[in-house]
Amino acid sequence: MELGAHVWLRKEDSHWGWVPAVVNGKDEIDLQGVPMIRVILNDDPNLEMTMGQQTTGRGNLQRHKSSYFDDREKFEVEVMVDPEQLKTADHDDIKLRNLPNSYQLQGEDPEAGVITSPSTKLNPEVVGGVDDLIGLTHLHEPAILHALRLRYDSDIIYTSTGPILIAVNPFKPMSLYSQEMMDNYRTQGEQGIGTGDTPIKTGTGFTTPFKRRQSRMEMASKRLPPHVYQTADDAYRAMMRGLEDSALMGKPRSHRNRSETSILLGDSPTDQSILVSGESGAGKTVTTKIVLNYFAMLSRRRNENDQRSAPMLQSNPADVSGISGEVSIEQQVLQSNPILESFGNARTIRNDNSSRFGKFIDIRFTKSGKLSGASIETYLLEKVRLIHPSHGERNYHVFYQFLTSATPAEREQFYLENLNFQDFKLLNQSGTFDRRDGVSDEVNHQEMLDSMITVGFEPETVQSLMQLVIAVLFAGNMTFTPSRDGESCTLDETDAAFKTAALLGVTFEGLSASLTTRVILAGSEILQKPLHIDESRKSSEALIKAVYGAAFDFIVEKVNQSIERDAQSHGQSESSIGVLDIFGFETFDVNNFEQMCINYTNEALQQQFNKYVFKLEQQEYEKEGILWKFISFPDNQDVLDLIDKKYTGIIALLDEQCILPKSNDEKFTRYLYAKCDKHTRFHATSAQRVDYKFSIEHYAGYVEYTTDTWLEKNKDQLPAAAAELLASSDFSLIPKIRKFVRTEDRAGRGTIATKSVGAQFSEQLKTLRSRIDTTVPHYIRCLKPNDDLVADYFEPKNIVEQLRCGGVLEAVRVSRAGYPTRYAHDVFLARYYILGDRWDNSPISPIFNNAGNDRVMELKRLISKIAYDLWESDHQHMLAVLEQERRRSNIGSPTRYSSRNYRSTKQMNGPRGPEFSLVVESSVMTPEEKQMKAKRRRKKSSTSGKTLTGDGHNIARPESEEDFLALDFSSRCAVAGLQLGRNKVFLRREAFDRIEAMRSDKFFHSASQIQKIIRGKICRTYFLTMKGAAIMIQSIMRMKLSTFRIDEIKHRMVMDSAAQSIQSAWR
Repeated sequence: MELGAHVWLRKEDSHWGWVPAVVNGKDEIDLQGVPMIRVILNDDPNLEMTMGQQTTGRGNLQRHKSSYFDDREKFEVEVMVDPEQLKTADHDDIKLRNLPNSYQLQGEDPEAGVITSPSTKLNPEVVGGVDDLIGLTHLHEPAILHALRLRYDSDIIYTSTGPILIAVNPFKPMSLYSQEMMDNYRTQGEQGIGTGDTPIKTGTGFTTPFKRRQSRMEMASKRLPPHVYQTADDAYRAMMRGLEDSALMGKPRSHRNRSETSILLGDSPTDQSILVSGESGAGKTVTTKIVLNYFAMLSRRRNENDQRSAPMLQSNPADVSGISGEVSIEQQVLQSNPILESFGNARTIRNDNSSRFGKFIDIRFTKSGKLSGASIETYLLEKVRLIHPSHGERNYHVFYQFLTSATPAEREQFYLENLNFQDFKLLNQSGTFDRRDGVSDEVNHQEMLDSMITVGFEPETVQSLMQLVIAVLFAGNMTFTPSRDGESCTLDETDAAFKTAALLGVTFEGLSASLTTRVILAGSEILQKPLHIDESRKSSEALIKAVYGAAFDFIVEKVNQSIERDAQSHGQSESSIGVLDIFGFETFDVNNFEQMCINYTNEALQQQFNKYVFKLEQQEYEKEGILWKFISFPDNQDVLDLIDKKYTGIIALLDEQCILPKSNDEKFTRYLYAKCDKHTRFHATSAQRVDYKFSIEHYAGYVEYTTDTWLEKNKDQLPAAAAELLASSDFSLIPKIRKFVRTEDRAGRGTIATKSVGAQFSEQLKTLRSRIDTTVPHYIRCLKPNDDLVADYFEPKNIVEQLRCGGVLEAVRVSRAGYPTRYAHDVFLARYYILGDRWDNSPISPIFNNAGNDRVMELKRLISKIAYDLWESDHQHMLAVLEQERRRSNIGSPTRYSSRNYRSTKQMNGPRGPEFSLVVESSVMTPEEKQMKAKRRRKKSSTSGKTLTGDGHNIARPESEEDFLALDFSSRCAVAGLQLGRNKVFLRREAFDRIEAMRSDKFFHSASQIQKIIRGKICRTYFLTMKGAAIMIQSIMRMKLSTFRIDEIKHRMVMDSAAQSIQSAWR
């Protein structure tokens, strides 16, 4: 951190949180005997020149002025810095800035523990400098925040961060989801894996074997920017590669039979999952729909290709759907969304289309990549919203949609007459009836009805569901009158009560009795206990929640029956991709049992994210002997123990209190204080204890909960009298949904061996995590740029909080230094043997080589060849860029660059030519190698310009072929971005992409060679056949001609003889 360095300075009083500054002074001081360095920082006077406010390149930069720092004032700040922190530029409040058009070749990035390389150069053609944040030279919170802000201001909402795609909600329509955009990402994915089964459309037409194919460098330089389509395509291609590798190795694949860590221990990864997470209002639901649309498009393209290539081989009914008039499985999967959104989504304070339930969509594919079926599993519908929607929020969409769109006949059939939103208590108590996003309830209702028909709902079932919806609304208007002693009450004979009874298919008397009395089994006697008015209201609310919740579960079952065409029993489904769309972390002014369950879910998913990205990843590197430095990460296991630990967790304590006959919320709260008070994540101040509240320190911060109605919500059971009422109904829909109703028996105990809501949800969540553990996860983190849900407003502190909560920064560090792709030795040989040197007799495919004695040597030779090809490509590209830089600088140095020329160039800001990328090198070594390297380093000159110094170990960047070949095997692998473990080969993301492109090119050229030979053979055979036929025809024709000539000669001779005879006789 030298004088004049451009840095970020933390300022809590700033709207931005971090402000740009310049180091204008530093001096050594002695602070109570401790040597310190005083750093003086001032505001940056050249802000616009150093903030990278591009107005060109990808994206349309509309708000390129640095409006976020307009309110800044001149300042001068003194900061005391430890000398060691100054050496590594690692200080909590001061971070180095990434300047535009510059990169760092020397020195180590202390944040990531890696040696930087030209791949970290900021590309002036990309808004924010990089498409993937792991390419930032200085990797820290303000750098990530600044890059996201630049891209958001340019309407670029997607940014890669290693294994995570960050999606910032734009709160406005975006032209990013056209069919052409889908085709672009599909084409890129097909090029990357070398399928070649679909012509690649370019600006000049279609690529064919007779046209020049793009080189690897051209393909890499034209890689599309990050997009949710890219993440979906990556999951799909990874699934197809897993199926291909399994078939290649001849290993039978069983569905979901891998253990938790098997993916990291060498099995071919086939099943994938896409986990969409984020706060409420961050755009998770829309992102999920975009992913499903992309998978449907891929499946349709596969069907079209198969139909073109083999029109007569359509034996699978799913393959010919759409041609015979049958609705395709792709359409049904997509059309399930409007149905579930209507019944399960609502407007909240933070989001106009918030999913009030979680869902996991398991999409299954055949081995050819066609969609063969799907299933949807839902989690924790928020039924309390039916009774008490908060102020400024709405109830579920379906109520407003039907009341807006009901025809006169439907209004008459369901006794609606002229009633509207304001006439129903379930809708009017929040005072909110519209949507801020401008979406029409009438349009959504028609879309829901069309989707129901598409998915397979009978018209009678649709009408029955609408009847049930209106019955719920009328039930909310029912009132009760207490008796004089207050010990009992009666159901008022209002229009709402009579209409509720008629719509539910029961009598008014039966409805009144079920809501005002409780049936108790005492020995062999059945007693009826009258309920007071509060208990009757609770019974009415329980009936509403039970009926609506059962209807929702019934809809999910019907949807699954339609889309679950899993042909597994016929051996057709081979793999799957799961898409998880679940509620984001929530904290409101009043947080109840639902918020605790929602935040518990996010805690569990955050731990799964930590385990996959950090814990298992680093354990795998250690087990395989990969050079690696441990990166710390947050662990929230103690929070999960506080909530779900057996016997002592909050859910277990709540279940225990639910069993006790006279327990209530206050007793449960006091019991909770006694059992959890000593837990480090549990907090309850004196003021909170008075109001029966407590706080939990979640990974995203403290959340205060109130325990009001926890016991009732955890039981969530319909009283036995109300259950018997439903059993007596003549409404055709009621018998179909009764199996989903949680009821008490006459003794007051639950049926279904009724697990509590908390216990049932905890079990569901554990099952979900187990399913995710058997897949390769792909992460999409949705961010909400502001709480006002308005477009073009980026709230920095809001984004920072979400980045911290999501563990994004730690994930970027691991990804930057890690190896996300790995193959078992056999699989690597089988997949990439074609890239080996064909002149050294090896390696050859393991399929044709069963002798495993020299397998390791074959693998090393193959990796050495690949590493050399990667380095040579980078080196040639680098020389070309340096030559361009020399010409721009008008330096009359020779065209051939020596190492001295190269080093002098590195001392500048770096070349400004086209982006090129050498693979980032790890700076971490095993203890044994550190000792050996230390001995070698002491023998070398400390002034060597060709050595890059890392954390205790030197890595030389080869500047010539001789230098590269002089390196040992491990160093050559490090340069290329590969590492050879004990059982697997590890590859960095960039190295993997380039090796895949090399493999694709090799197959393309090999196929061209094979086609050339085969076509030559065919043409030669055809030529010889035609030649033989021509000779045969010619010989026959010549024979015929000769015969004709002979006959003609004979005829002439006869004629001559006859003429002579005539002449002689005449004469």
